[in-house]
Parts: sequence; C-alpha cells; structure tokens
Amino acid sequence: MYLAYAFARSGHDIVLHGRDEKKLKALQEEILKKEKVQCTIVVADLGNVEELGAIRTALTAENVDILINNAAVNPELDRGSAMTDAKEIDAVMKVNAASPIALCYAAFEHFKTVGGGIIMNINSVAGLRGSSHETLYAASKFGLRGFSESVKEDWLKEGVRMIDVYPGALGTGMSAKRADVQKLIDPEEFAEFLVELCRTNSFFIKELNVRRTAL
Repeated sequence: MYLAYAFARSGHDIVLHGRDEKKLKALQEEILKKEKVQCTIVVADLGNVEELGAIRTALTAENVDILINNAAVNPELDRGSAMTDAKEIDAVMKVNAASPIALCYAAFEHFKTVGGGIIMNINSVAGLRGSSHETLYAASKFGLRGFSESVKEDWLKEGVRMIDVYPGALGTGMSAKRADVQKLIDPEEFAEFLVELCRTNSFFIKELNVRRTAL
C-alpha cells in the first residue's frame, strides 16, 4: 500500500498485485481519486505458481518498467516455533523465493526488449544473516539473495538494474503486533525513499542495508 501511494504520487502509473480483489479495488479507487495516474489490478496468489501468468501478462500489457518484489510470508512469527512439515516449507518458499524469482525472469525478458528496466527486491535483514526464531523465513530470503547476486551483473549488460534492499523490521505488516512498533522503520518514509532509488540515471544502488534509527 505505502509503495503504491509513493510511486503514484511521483507520477508513476501503477499495477497493483495481491490476493484480495476487494482490497485491491479499494486501493485502486483511492489512488485514482487522489493521483492523476493510471492504476490497474492483478489478482493472483504467489503461493500458486499457475497464477503467475496473470502477472507476466501485465508486465508487457501495461508496459511495466519497474518491478517490485515486496510480498512475503513469515508464519513462524505467529506460531513461535519452527515449521518442519514439507508442505508448509514449500508454501513459504513459493511465496518468498520461487515466485519472486520467476517474476524476475519474466521482467528481465520484457525489459531487455524495451531498452531496460528496474527490478527491486525488498528482501530482509534475515536475508543477510541467520535468524533462530524465523529459520525458514531466513532461508527463503537467503535464496532470493543468492539468485539476485548470481544474475545481476549479466542482466545489467541488457539494461536491467536489480536493486536488493535489506531492511530491518518495518512498522507495519508482520511487525504490527510488536510492542516496539512505534520505534520501527516508518513504512511511508521507507516507501518514499525507495522511489528515489529508482530516479538515478548514471548510477544505481545495487544493494542497500537499512536499519532503524531508534533502538
């Protein structure tokens, strides 16, 4: 939500993706009401790889030039214990690693035919070091990081910039129930900052480690 508003305010047309069509339409209506941009929606579940086709189609149909991989799940936080069931592990890996990687490939194929583009992966500090209370989440984020580091130099030769962002906890979503939520990274300020990362021409930030100010 914060990213959609931030990019819309900067004049970007928006393609919203999510699982909940009702919420997507409400956000679309709000953006169209406030900003002079186009805004379309794509309903698809990243946990279902067969539904990724709708997003791939939107990349070309809407002439997308910036893909932001921002979706993630972390059920271990709610459970307070490790997940060992193979089906549960597979579900987390699909949303946090397999589907974002598939979308990176789709975006790359599109971008290299239109003169370039930007892929921004919103990873996590858990993608930089292990985390004993969210082992599966960390593993999935390590996977996305490993993929990005493996392709980003070759993809840059085709005009595709890949930006990896490793933030600490944001004051929303997964961290909303934390007692220190008010001290976490402000999601609106963070979103505005990410917009600026996409504005550079002669250089770009390959990766960024983001920490909160208040401890």
